[in-house]
Amino acid sequence: MNTWIIAFNKDGNTSSLKVNSGKKPDLNTAASLVTRKAERESYDVVDLRLFDSDDAQTPAMQLIERYGIAITGIARL
Repeated sequence: MNTWIIAFNKDGNTSSLKVNSGKKPDLNTAASLVTRKAERESYDVVDLRLFDSDDAQTPAMQLIERYGIAITGIARL
């Protein structure tokens, strides 16, 4: 089991989330984990609505549109 750091940016500030996993989380998994953190810690919702259609929405784009958070990196400790 490896420890992974997911780095993300909100409002010009970089934060991170530690995750234990046997393999590197992909971008969508990382975005889902950060979204859960944002919901749990009551981050401010910004509701950017960058796209009209929900069809092409990935977890990473939903994270940006709802919370203004961008995943900036995934690295193993």
